[in-house]
Amino acid sequence: MNNAVVGKNKRNVNIFVYFQLCPECEEPIIGVKEAVKGEIYMNPNDTEGLLLLKKERKRA
Repeated sequence: MNNAVVGKNKRNVNIFVYFQLCPECEEPIIGVKEAVKGEIYMNPNDTEGLLLLKKERKRA
C-alpha cells in the first residue's frame, strides 16, 4: 500500500488515504484511515482500522 495525508478532520486529526492496484485483478484498492491524534506519519503497511471504499460491481 501507499498512503498520503489528505488533510485534517474537525478534531484536528490527520486523515490519510491508502491506495494500490490489486495484484490479482489490477483494480484500484482505496481506503481512508484516521491517524492517532498528533501523528504526522503512518506506516503504509499498517492497514489495521483502514476503512475500504468499495465500488459496486455489475453482474453479468
